[in-house]
Order: sequence, then C-alpha cells, then structure tokens
Amino acid sequence: MFAIGFPSIYKQGSGLLEHLGELVRPFGQKPLIVCDQFVKTNYGDTISRSMQAANLDVTFDDFAGECSPQAVASAVERVRAKGLDCVIGLGGGKAIDAAKAVKIDTAVPVIVVPTIASNDSPTSRLAIMYDEDGKFFGPKFLTTNPDAIFVDTGVVAKAPVRFFRAGIADALATKFEADQVRLAGKNNFFDAQPTETAICLADHCYTVLRTHGGAAVRDVLNTQTSPAVEKVVEANILLSGLGFEGCGVAGAHAIGMALSVLPQAKGILHGEEVAIGLLAQFALEGRDNAFMADILNFYEEVGLPRCLRDVGLIDLSHEELRQIAVFATRQGSRIHNMQHPVSTLDVYDALRGLAGSSQPFRATLLP
Repeated sequence: MFAIGFPSIYKQGSGLLEHLGELVRPFGQKPLIVCDQFVKTNYGDTISRSMQAANLDVTFDDFAGECSPQAVASAVERVRAKGLDCVIGLGGGKAIDAAKAVKIDTAVPVIVVPTIASNDSPTSRLAIMYDEDGKFFGPKFLTTNPDAIFVDTGVVAKAPVRFFRAGIADALATKFEADQVRLAGKNNFFDAQPTETAICLADHCYTVLRTHGGAAVRDVLNTQTSPAVEKVVEANILLSGLGFEGCGVAGAHAIGMALSVLPQAKGILHGEEVAIGLLAQFALEGRDNAFMADILNFYEEVGLPRCLRDVGLIDLSHEELRQIAVFATRQGSRIHNMQHPVSTLDVYDALRGLAGSSQPFRATLLP
C-alpha cells in the first residue's frame, strides 16, 4: 500500500496576516489562538483587528511555550468550557504542535499560522510532545493533515535569521532520510510505502534549498522578502512537511532529537538538532570526503551548526554521548529506518566525530 496526506489548503504571501480573519472564517466563528506571549505581544493587535473585521470572537490561550500534556489539557478545557469551534496555532513549532494536539482531543478544525519557517511541522499530522522541562516526550498524530496553513512571508522574513536557518536544516534532511527509508523498505508516517509524489517532493525540496538557500538567508538577514525567500519558505514548510511525512524519517531526526536528553541542550532549535543529526547520519552511511566537503560548504554558506560545540554542547563526557546514543537507538526509534542496522556504539562513534570546533559557523550563527 502507498499513501500520502495533504492539508486542505495552503496559502503563502507577504501581508497575509492582516487578512487572517477572512481566511479563518470558513472554519469557525469562535477560534482559540495558541501562541506564546512574545508572538501575542508582536502580532496580537493585528490578529485581533483582523478577527474583528471578519466578525469572529477570538480567545487567546495562555500558552507558556512548551508543547506538554499539561499545556494541551489546559487549552482543551478552554475550548470545551467556552464552546470554541476552531483552533489556530500561531507562532513557532511548539505552539503549532500544541494547537494540533488540541484538535486531536476536541476534533475542532486546526489552522496553522507559522510566524517563522524554522521547521516543517505546520504541514504535518504530527504533534511532537515534550515534558515541562523540554525533554522529548513522543509524538501524537492527527487523523488528517491540518485543515489550513497560512504563511505570511513578510512576517517570516522579519524573524531572527536563526529560525530561518534552522528550517533549512530540517528541510535539508528530508531527501536523505527519505532515501534511507526507501532503501530499507520501511513505511512512512501513514504506515504505507512512499508514493512517487512524496519522493519527488523530497527530492525537489533539496534542489530548492541548494539553489536558493544562500540568497534567501542573505535576504532574511536584511529582513526583506524576495523570490528566493518565497521559494525557501515553501521548501521549509510545505515541500519538507509533505516529503518527510510521505516518505518517513531516519537517522537525522532520531539522533538530533536524542540530544534533548541532555539538560544543557534546552534552547537548541529543532532544526539545529537535525543539522547535527544529519551529519551523524552521513557518518553512519559512510559518505565520502567529496560529498562531505560539499555538504559542509553548504552548511557554512547558510550558517548551520557543523559540530556539537556549535549548538553549545561543549566537552561532552563519555557518559553524556552514551546517553544520547542509547536514546537514539531505543526500541521504536526512527533510526531503525536506516538501510543498515545501527547500534548504540555506531551512534556514539558518529557523535564523537562531531565533538570538534567549527569557527566559521560560530561567526554566522547570530543574529
């Protein structure tokens, strides 16, 4: 069996946030908006005016920033108590995932409105859960993809470039993890084989990033939209989202997300984790020097972390590296979607090879 899923509608363009109420109205009249305080402070007035113009009665949730079972339960209670009829995930990946988790428990439509292009979660059925301390907890799944996705590229281009870079890293892994899943004959996130459509999307995602990634980062550094920014935003969110879910993930995500077992990893962006995880996956694959030189040149061009030190994981002990490796290779981990079996020692060795210094990246990490 082959399968892929799609959102009902995807719209992208600069200035879209000012018309959000009009876009949301077909899905409900009393939306709950899940967003953190930073996003509410910066965009709450624009959202409220847009909702008022569309005659919608909006409620803002008191989301604290972590997509935890407690945060989701609080939002679900608010939906039920006030009779709200749709939920909007506004902001970054964790607010979006929290909104998707609300739909899982309430069945109201979910509209995803990312203010950053830091990962591909807006498109997918997955809601990645963490505990209150930010440690990876596990995924929850919607029965379908989000009802709607609306992306204001003007807002995305004004966000700190670190988020944009992280989105490129998350999207960059899509093709290579898809290749491993296919070679291993494993299933995607629909418990089915990847369709030709999913494979094409994953491949084209990589092409877009390699062609336009550098120019797009330079434009975002200047807080401006451009054709390159539009293309890379679509790759980060839509192409990567459909590609990873329709093809599956493997070593890059398994190892990257395993970094969260370390307390000092709190604050590392998902895409930054995946950037490290992808390099570890390449080590597990035994990629040659020419391939690695090309990939690392691209990492440097767009400003991605190239070693553990680059994400603040400095002088990790043997036991800390072992913790990451054990978690990455636990039963049920997506690392077992790799073409060849991967052991805890394999991951440990790959991580040990990524423990060095990378000064060119550190010079480009901020802003």
